[in-house]
Amino acid sequence: MKKRYLLLGVLCVYTCMLTLTSCTNNTIGISNNIIVNEELSQRYKIDEAVEKVVEVGYEGLEKFLDEEALDKKLQGTVLVAEGDKIVFAKAYGYADYENNIENTLTTRFAIASNTKQFTAAVIMQLVEQNKIDINETIDKYFPDYKYANKITVKNLLQMRSGIPDYLNEVETFMLDEDTKSLLKEYEDNVYYDKYVEDDRWSKELILKNMYLTDLLFEPNEEYDYCNTNYYLLGLIIEEASGMSFEDYLNEYIFKPAEMNSSSLVPLNFDAKGYGSSESGIVVANPEFTYAAGAIYSNIYDIFRWCRSLHTGEIISKESYNEMTTPVDDYGYGLFIKENLISHSGFIDGFTSNTEYDIEKDRTIIVLENIGPENDVLDAKYHTSLIREYLN
Repeated sequence: MKKRYLLLGVLCVYTCMLTLTSCTNNTIGISNNIIVNEELSQRYKIDEAVEKVVEVGYEGLEKFLDEEALDKKLQGTVLVAEGDKIVFAKAYGYADYENNIENTLTTRFAIASNTKQFTAAVIMQLVEQNKIDINETIDKYFPDYKYANKITVKNLLQMRSGIPDYLNEVETFMLDEDTKSLLKEYEDNVYYDKYVEDDRWSKELILKNMYLTDLLFEPNEEYDYCNTNYYLLGLIIEEASGMSFEDYLNEYIFKPAEMNSSSLVPLNFDAKGYGSSESGIVVANPEFTYAAGAIYSNIYDIFRWCRSLHTGEIISKESYNEMTTPVDDYGYGLFIKENLISHSGFIDGFTSNTEYDIEKDRTIIVLENIGPENDVLDAKYHTSLIREYLN
């Protein structure tokens, strides 16, 4: 088995489409049948019909990124905002090579591990409702797990549980015989990681494997980025709230942040991502990525989310401060280093990055889909290039 290098990402192939929703006095219809809240669009000065946004002073950034795209080093969408104002937004390359469909500013991408900040924010909402105590051990939720009485919800949030990573440490985590048989079916595949698409993945199967593993270290002894932590947080959210993870996101995150184009379900007009030239399009099963990385979204929705989170509309100031207090540069679902709050995401075919500069009140978002003609893309790298250029 080859070593996995991916962090996380999204979603199995479905053939569903958004149903065209009729406009009301509070909404306006836009391309791709997505509905946008007019008040929020005006607040953030979003005109989703425009092809690009390049404010005065940002022409150089456009030229710089155009050159990256020309060399096949950038494909996707980029947004830069100063406070509530979008000062740069542009789409590059193709959403769908096979059908010659270009990316636009409303194209949705798998945001992969950027999902984790949403999961962490939900946990903090439930803490505020006294439905979760982050200092409690997780045996309340996983009574059959032999290490559950050692691990707290906070350990999961901070990546300090000691549990092996089900995505990046397949050989260590996948010990169940049925799971080994499933993976063996992909051993001779030219692109082994196609197993992420398999429709047999389920929450029950992930837990079955976890119950067979040993800890890599004692809880809270060290930091280790681990997707399993956030998979478990999704299950905790479901038990504590009495709602599915998807329904909770829709009602208490997407709706208040007006993220009306976001979902855990892929749509047929989403950007397509190639794991490699040999793999073709890869779309991971959302039961496999779940609360660690199963969100699809577009750049405007992610901007709305960033503003809602960082301006106190989603969780209280106290919860936000706790969420953004780092241990080993990681808070709850966010990396925090000096004045930058960020997270990246990688999965077969997709890469994403969100970054908020506290001092400058600046947001940079990069969502990318890898095509058959691209080099290996890295949204985190492109974010750093944009930051350095602007500074």
